Amino acid sequence: MSGPQPDPGASFTALLTHLVHLLRSAPEQEDAVRDVVALLVARVARNPAAIDAGIENSWANDGDPLKERLQLRQVDDIQVAPGATAVELLTVIRALADDHAPIPSTAKVRVKLLPDPLPIQFSGPRDSMPDATAGTLLPRARQGDQLAHTVEGILRELDKAIHREQWHAALHNAQAALRLIPALSEETRRTFGLSLRRMLARPVLQALIEQAYRIPEEQARTAEVLRGGGMAAAELMLEILRTSDTVGPRAFLVDALAGMPEALQLMVPLLQSRRPAEVRLGATLLGRLGLPEVVPSLTPRVQDPDAEVRHAVIDALGHFRDKAVIEPLRQALTHPSAATRGHAARALSKRGSGAIAMPLLAALEVEKDPAAWDEVLHALAAIDAPEAAQALVRIALTRKALFSFGGAHVRKQVTVVRALAEAGTVAARQALDRIAAEGEGEVQRAAVAALEGSP
Repeated sequence: MSGPQPDPGASFTALLTHLVHLLRSAPEQEDAVRDVVALLVARVARNPAAIDAGIENSWANDGDPLKERLQLRQVDDIQVAPGATAVELLTVIRALADDHAPIPSTAKVRVKLLPDPLPIQFSGPRDSMPDATAGTLLPRARQGDQLAHTVEGILRELDKAIHREQWHAALHNAQAALRLIPALSEETRRTFGLSLRRMLARPVLQALIEQAYRIPEEQARTAEVLRGGGMAAAELMLEILRTSDTVGPRAFLVDALAGMPEALQLMVPLLQSRRPAEVRLGATLLGRLGLPEVVPSLTPRVQDPDAEVRHAVIDALGHFRDKAVIEPLRQALTHPSAATRGHAARALSKRGSGAIAMPLLAALEVEKDPAAWDEVLHALAAIDAPEAAQALVRIALTRKALFSFGGAHVRKQVTVVRALAEAGTVAARQALDRIAAEGEGEVQRAAVAALEGSP
């Protein structure tokens, strides 16, 4: 799953980012690879291109996946001369996408590598070191930089814990380093950050994840460390989540990914999967991520034939403030499925806007399914806006049934009062005040009781 093809007019950097992602996630898609390489060749037919890892700016790389890849492979910059061939570009970029392959320079694609930081003497026995951390290098703190000396000591302890497979200690040291590194000076932050990323290699992350399954109390801490692991960690987490149709004990991995906007390019392609479970996973992640640019990718799946996919997408759209989500959610209020109508009502209610009150009231007035009617009612009551309160007051005080529920009209009005009491908003309390003052019989008594029981 490579996701949508890049815009043919995209920049050289955007195309290169897409190609690296494609080579890492779906290298078997040779036609797609050739298409992107052809676009790159066209970009440099007459003009040069330069890719800078931004090492001097920040070890965290602002969530840019290409910069992270360059930094992890210790590439300072790449200079592409006019007339670079497809073979040259693909040779270098394939190596860059790989985790271990040497990265060559060619006549027209020059790669400048960073000098290795100074090695340290590992305290753990060499023959017990996991292969993934063999050769990990750690720069030394400058004399007088107390904070850097502290971080260096933590990373040394992290190294020992990894070598000895003491994963609880490794987790705590990794978290401590992640929290302290951003406070270091710029150059030190970069070098220590890169060393930490290399120490958090795939086998280490896998061991930490396995530990989190066994010790749920450490799942939040593990999620924090996984977020610090960058794209390599994101790829691993998605790989694990895609192996099952349910999240279950892996929910902490969803929590970790939901805090990684740099992993967006890995999540969007899930919406195009033929497996409903993967589409649901993608919708959940994108909804929690909340980046408005993904809304056009989500909205077409609101009418998906699979109910669970529909509901996951609708729930995801409820996280967005973008106005583009309103119309597809309003259309879902009239879906043949009562459960889908209920999900749409809840998603619209999350906007908290008085403008949503009228569409919800209209849906409430025509809803025949009792469970869906209750969902729409509670969604309307949850909106802390005068428009929502006025709509529910109208229902509770009318002496002529608005709904075709026969003799159950009064019970529906009492249900409205209870929904307002559960909502507990300022607008809901004002509605209860009015119902208590102007209502009759059982409805009035229910409003008085709700007001007396409120704080």
